[in-house]
Amino acid sequence: MKIMLKNYLNTNQARIFTALILTGILSVASGLTLVKGAAGASANLSLETSNEVLKDNIKPNRLPRPVANAVLRDLARRQGISTRQLQIIDYKQQTWRNGCLELPQADEFCTQALVPGWRIVVSNGKENWIYHTNNNGRSLRLASANTPSENLPNQLPTSVKNAVLQAASRRLQQPISQLTIIKAQQQTWRDSCLELANADELCTQALVSGWRVVVGAVDQTLIYHTNQTGSALRLNQKANETTLEPVQIPASELPPPLDRDIVFRQISSGGLAGRTYETVLLKDGRLIRVRIGDANDSERSVRRVSVQQVQQFVRSLKRSQFSKFRNLSYPAPSGAADYITYTLTSQEGTVQYNDISQNNLPKNLQTAVKAWNQIVASAQS
Repeated sequence: MKIMLKNYLNTNQARIFTALILTGILSVASGLTLVKGAAGASANLSLETSNEVLKDNIKPNRLPRPVANAVLRDLARRQGISTRQLQIIDYKQQTWRNGCLELPQADEFCTQALVPGWRIVVSNGKENWIYHTNNNGRSLRLASANTPSENLPNQLPTSVKNAVLQAASRRLQQPISQLTIIKAQQQTWRDSCLELANADELCTQALVSGWRVVVGAVDQTLIYHTNQTGSALRLNQKANETTLEPVQIPASELPPPLDRDIVFRQISSGGLAGRTYETVLLKDGRLIRVRIGDANDSERSVRRVSVQQVQQFVRSLKRSQFSKFRNLSYPAPSGAADYITYTLTSQEGTVQYNDISQNNLPKNLQTAVKAWNQIVASAQS
């Protein structure tokens, strides 16, 4: 972070001045991973037959072979193994809410359009991987890698799965199709309240077999305790309300204050690519994004929102009391790696957080982050 900000101090003011007089508007590629369509030649026969989907005969909608082949080949390439060692163990049709298949990269602009496709789980018998694809498999993204098989919900009873998803849907006011069970562990609770007793509630002291289930939405996770069948379940409020302890950002690591014409700035750095991007929102509605260190400005883009949207965003920052987080950092967990650090700056101060801990930020700060992400997503070329 220190090195990034030093580079930023040396180069950024000239970049912002150039951006203010920029007249050409560049479009940003969606960055989707493109893969070649799978051909049905005889050379692929073993791939298509040896990796047949389990329980395929009971699925209402059969997974197209080109999609299955594309996913298997991509994972085999990533892992450096043969496709014969992989098997698709589960899949379902899914409609993704943007052109990034709901898996955007760092500071990536995604087309806001519904994309029909598939959610696919691949296994080598020891580990599982989850893919998001479009309808024909030419666009795909790896959602999770190296997930231990026992942590995925394949062993979860259908009754428990349905009960948890219905409860999460009611609580989040989201359709079940937008929710995913990302972890399920068998558990033996020590009482009839599933170890989540309410105040003054009497619980029978008896062992209850059940499950601990984690449900994921776009910007939130919920943790449920259930019995063996799902007829009894409780939301673990304490786990969901855990927040991080902030630390003060050293003065030497603070980015420079905003120019008068700039409303808001985001600097993102880290992740697998290790690149640093800056996105600024101007009073006139321009949203300018550049990659720090890109000498040719090849990744510069200019998009727009309305002046009214800018004003609404400023009001949302005030409502969420963004200024009270001035110069605070919410660090990543100890030992975490490959995470993205976001540094947000308004005219009233700077706050820093990371993508790993985003769901554990204070509620007001989460509201401010969500308002900023909505501005970025709504910008037009």
